[in-house]
Amino acid sequence: MLEKPEARVKTKWREVCKFLSGAFFVSAGILFYLYITGTPIPLIGTHFMVGPGVNGLRSIIHAILFLVTFYFGFIRK
Repeated sequence: MLEKPEARVKTKWREVCKFLSGAFFVSAGILFYLYITGTPIPLIGTHFMVGPGVNGLRSIIHAILFLVTFYFGFIRK
C-alpha cells in the first residue's frame, strides 16, 4: 500500500513574532496618541463611545505585548 505523505506546514514562529511586534508597536502608538488627545472612538454599529481612559489602558497592554513579541522575534536566539 502506498502511504499518503502528510501535508505539514512548519510555522516560523520567529517571523510571526516579528510581524506582531510591528503591529503592536503601531497600535500602542496610535492608542497612546488617542489617549493624550482625549479623543473618544465610536464603536461601529452602536451608539457607544470608547473613552480615552480605555484607550490608555489598551496602549499599555499593547506596549507590553510589543515588548514580549519583540523579544521573541528579534532578541532571543
